[in-house]
Amino acid sequence: MLTNIKQRVERAFSPLGDAIAATGLKPNHITVLGFALNASSVALLAWTGSLPSFLAVFTLASLMDVLDGYVARKTGRVSAFGAFLDSTLDRVSDTLTSFALMLVGVASAYETIFLVLGEYLVSYTRARAESLGVKMAGIGIAERAERLLLKFSVFFAILIGASIVARAVLWVLILVTYITVLQRVAHAYRSLTRATRRE
Repeated sequence: MLTNIKQRVERAFSPLGDAIAATGLKPNHITVLGFALNASSVALLAWTGSLPSFLAVFTLASLMDVLDGYVARKTGRVSAFGAFLDSTLDRVSDTLTSFALMLVGVASAYETIFLVLGEYLVSYTRARAESLGVKMAGIGIAERAERLLLKFSVFFAILIGASIVARAVLWVLILVTYITVLQRVAHAYRSLTRATRRE
């Protein structure tokens, strides 16, 4: 599902991506900028408690996360290290934004830890399966784009005072995260056992 969402967002913001590409800014710089914005948004939330300010910076950071890949392809600067850097910083950003759910009071410490563990398992199951030759792109109902949208929905619900909705969406987020882990484990199992039978 992630691929379809990212493609739609890329098409919508392609003029901005083209403008950024024209400046000569490297994709890795955009990746680092997006991470810095994510970290800054959570720091801003922790320091000021301003949810509107956090959401504004968080949204901009999420946009950078989409545009770095677009600019890389547009300028012919797709690289293995760029993919590695993007994935690594995404994991840190995911942890920070999950921590922000606790900062706004919608998630307990235990729920936050449970969510972060699930997000890391989503990433690890893909990385490990792909290292064994299994194609994992698009596997799972809640890849990073879906989880970001759900997190944004939680924060927005808190902003408008819909705390019950926020709690419900939080648990949808946790549930679909672990469903994604199970889907990836199942896909890896099917692919690897088929490969073993052919040997």
